[in-house]
Amino acid sequence: MSGQRKFLGISAARWGLLALVALALGTLSYYVRDQLDLEWSVASLRGLVSKAGPWGPVLYVAILAFRFAVLIPSSILLTTAGLCFGAVPGTLYAALGLTLSALLKFAVASIAGRDVLLRQLPERWSSALGVGDQRLTVGGLALVCAYPFGPKHVFQIAAILAGMSLWKYALAVACGAIFRAGAFAHLGEAVATGQGIVLVSAALLALSSVPLAIPSWRAWLFSARGVPA
Repeated sequence: MSGQRKFLGISAARWGLLALVALALGTLSYYVRDQLDLEWSVASLRGLVSKAGPWGPVLYVAILAFRFAVLIPSSILLTTAGLCFGAVPGTLYAALGLTLSALLKFAVASIAGRDVLLRQLPERWSSALGVGDQRLTVGGLALVCAYPFGPKHVFQIAAILAGMSLWKYALAVACGAIFRAGAFAHLGEAVATGQGIVLVSAALLALSSVPLAIPSWRAWLFSARGVPA
């Protein structure tokens, strides 16, 4: 409504809702890291999930979904899935956590307002990520989310700002999450059993080098980072 006060184009009501979300995430971060004595290690996560018993999968998915609040790298969390649950269940739990994390970004962006966020985005980033021309398709976002390493949030936010619908966004991140989660879950299981570590590690390395081997992908990745191709 025109009579509402706004700051950075966001109404007071939306700022209040965003503040509640931030408070909830801050509380979660404090509880998980301090009360549960969570550390940046696979051993710490494995012990925490094991102590949770039948609630272990639920706790794991929650930590992965809100990992930006607890400040734990996704590679550690994804490897832990294979250690704790095995390759197949670990893949499913990890993929669910990754998908929920991506959907949370969609929810926050929707609360703030796509038009507001677009105005705050630097023009160079908007051009490199293809926000204006919707260059990042469903298939493209799925491939980015399937890539084992590197931050995904920049590309997910770019897709949201480009106007990708919720169901297309959810489909893309879920499909990509399955492949990424599976790669690390198999690595975790290999570490737990002591079998196939070299093979799984080699597969991860080969998968991570695929975009660099394709000229068009290499040029796009470098341009998205502002680095000459």
